[in-house]
Amino acid sequence: MILQTPLPPPPGIPFDPNQLIPLIGLIGGLVVAGVVLYAFFKSDLAAAIAERIRTGIHRRKRWKGFGQEYSDTPAEGLESGHVVELEQRVVEMQGQIAEMAERLDFAERLLAQKRERSLPGA
Repeated sequence: MILQTPLPPPPGIPFDPNQLIPLIGLIGGLVVAGVVLYAFFKSDLAAAIAERIRTGIHRRKRWKGFGQEYSDTPAEGLESGHVVELEQRVVEMQGQIAEMAERLDFAERLLAQKRERSLPGA
């Protein structure tokens, strides 16, 4: 009678390759999250939130009237240069909007003229 023993395991890699898939996904997710956070922190929205927090720390409560009412007022000493810069940017953007409105009107007139020429009954 011949006895058979189980075959020895084949020599191979010492780990299961299927365990690498979640690890690669985790690393990819961390990289994507890092890029998104970096883009957010460099955005104007993050700068505005930081400025709001900075000015909010120095708020003072002022007495408003006889009813013991208090109101939050921003601290004096806001940077006037910052305000002037913002006003300048607003004026510049208003000029750009006016220029785009003129271009839009011109394009609409050209399209209307082209449409009138292409109509057979006109």
